[in-house]
Amino acid sequence: MITRSRPELDPSQLREIAERAAASLPLQPPPDADSDRLKQWHELQVSQIELDMQQQALAELQSERDEAETMRLRYAELYDQAPAGYVSLDQQGRITRANLAAAELLQRARDELIGLGFEQFLAPQTQAGLRRFLAELFESGQRAVLEAPLFDPAAPDGSAAQRRLRIEANLDVEMSACRMILTDMGTPDLRDAARLRAMRVLDSINEAVLVCDAGHNIVAVNHAFTVMTGYPVEEALGRNPRFLGRQEAHPPGYHAAAMLQLCSAGAWQGDVFNRRRDGTPYVAHMSLSVMRDDDSATIYFIGVFSDVTAQREAEAAQRRWSEELDARVAARTAELTESREQLRQLAEHLETVKEEERKRIARDIHDELGQNLLALRIDLSMLSARTSVQHGLLHQRVNAAMENVDATIRSVRGIMNELRPPVLDLGLQAALEWQAAEFRKRTGLACELALPGEDALAGVSVELATVLFRAVQEALSNVRRHAAARRVDITLLADAQGLVLSVADDGVGMRPRGARGGDDSFGLIGMRQRVVAQGGRLEITSPADGGCRLTLSFDL
Repeated sequence: MITRSRPELDPSQLREIAERAAASLPLQPPPDADSDRLKQWHELQVSQIELDMQQQALAELQSERDEAETMRLRYAELYDQAPAGYVSLDQQGRITRANLAAAELLQRARDELIGLGFEQFLAPQTQAGLRRFLAELFESGQRAVLEAPLFDPAAPDGSAAQRRLRIEANLDVEMSACRMILTDMGTPDLRDAARLRAMRVLDSINEAVLVCDAGHNIVAVNHAFTVMTGYPVEEALGRNPRFLGRQEAHPPGYHAAAMLQLCSAGAWQGDVFNRRRDGTPYVAHMSLSVMRDDDSATIYFIGVFSDVTAQREAEAAQRRWSEELDARVAARTAELTESREQLRQLAEHLETVKEEERKRIARDIHDELGQNLLALRIDLSMLSARTSVQHGLLHQRVNAAMENVDATIRSVRGIMNELRPPVLDLGLQAALEWQAAEFRKRTGLACELALPGEDALAGVSVELATVLFRAVQEALSNVRRHAAARRVDITLLADAQGLVLSVADDGVGMRPRGARGGDDSFGLIGMRQRVVAQGGRLEITSPADGGCRLTLSFDL
């Protein structure tokens, strides 16, 4: 209906307008009129104008009323003759108005519908859903859609053979009444048979399934849904799926982000925190998808979900165990690292003590035993000179004793060299040259030595020089005892960044780990400990075709 807004004029305003209109008229008063007659003549003119204005306003008002009545009759005719059913409900769900199509759908005379509860025309299993639907509608004020079967006395249990209504509902301007558009979804036909088959398929699925219309109201659930949630079909239909969830358990914006992805991408999946009908919380992994028509309009939202509470609890327990294990491993690793560092420091200390002890023993042998042997050698030499003429037999015995003393002196000198070669005090280069010469003399094998020169070795500490010397000593001892080699190459490279020592032979190569005797492996273990104690690295390589290379690396 169309209405015009007309400003209301009080008598003083009407009089003022009439006065201005009279003043603008070209009429002249009678020439012989006195002042009283002039006033009467003016009042008559103004009153006539006021009367004309009132008559014009009445005519316009009558025209508007006629137009409004015509529009009302036209609206009433359109309302009554509309092909869709129109009904209006109050907040208690009672019908306050209905058109002819609604009366035909509900199979009652239109006058009989007024005052009746609308839910009685729906199947019993959906009446509770309708009440929730109306309550949410009056609370939110948002347009909503619901599909529900009509009550059929021949099928009171609400079977799939009943006729179904599509209900589109919104509130009037005053938000006090509900207006519904009812669309007949048809009587049982092939489509309903397909719906029945689809429901049977859904019921055969072990996962819970719910179907919502475009207004986010549940229109179908399967048997697994009822088993998982505890809600029977009649309590679920017509409700928003939010009633299943524990909203407080989700982070802020979780559902909004899920709906945004669902509407844009057409699918979403993730975990949701739900609560069963008895209040028991559970975790569901849900997959949502959108069904659209040929015009890309949303028809249904389909959700498939399963109870993953036990799985998520197991995963959480596994994460806790993993974190606890990681913490234990980290603590154990720290302990092992600390123990390794302590062992390294102990090995370094023991090596230092051992070298000092070797030096002391070598010095004591030199100072005590060496001096005594030298004095004995001098005495025997003098005795040999005095007995050479008159005491031949004694002279022979003295010479034999001198030879024994000389052999003992050589042995003592060898022992001192093994303990602490004096040549070490002359520098690393001199010590390695002496070591190579001794090896060549004792074994007869070729031993090539490549050294960088004294200047390059100036930054090598005494401790590191001792480690390098002992490593070459141990390596040459292993070559002599096990390698069956013909040649040994000793190479020492040094620069500002580091130092690399390698000892390579052309022998039979290394045997498998553990095949060699304990003494040999302990020698390599001791060598590695000495190298690690100085912050170095030891590597042993043995190609398949024979030979072996021992490499020591140190950062300077």
